[in-house]
Amino acid sequence: MSTPLGREQLQRLMGMSSPAMLLVVADDRVSKSLAKRGLTAPKFPAEPHAWHRITPAGMRALADAYEAGLLEQFIKPMPRMKAANPT
Repeated sequence: MSTPLGREQLQRLMGMSSPAMLLVVADDRVSKSLAKRGLTAPKFPAEPHAWHRITPAGMRALADAYEAGLLEQFIKPMPRMKAANPT
């Protein structure tokens, strides 16, 4: 990959992290940049601007970002549970 993925690109890829997930493609710079890099691809080739899915390259880029600690900014921590009072 030539240039690192930006915050919005990582966030969009993370939302598509399941190969079963489809993105309704908006005509925006983030969607276009992910498709141009080969990280997403049209689900239906006859309608290339309708639905996109994550590609194996997108999954690898997401895994690399996860290992580098770049995805934690998008993950909300679970609230701590209070310990039950023994009775």
